[in-house]
Amino acid sequence: MAKFRFSVTTGYVGCKREAIVEIDDEDLEGLTPEEQDKVVQENYDEWLWENIDTGWSRVD
Repeated sequence: MAKFRFSVTTGYVGCKREAIVEIDDEDLEGLTPEEQDKVVQENYDEWLWENIDTGWSRVD
């Protein structure tokens, strides 16, 4: 399995989130480097949104 370090932070103390994520070799086999990057980016995007809580509200 290929391993990647994913991280996200807002720059404030204690807000860094980091994980080692494994992607099956079969998901990357036979792909060009650009296609592999796309697979990793898709996995990162999914991980990112699972690890942050965002929102907005109207302020009068």
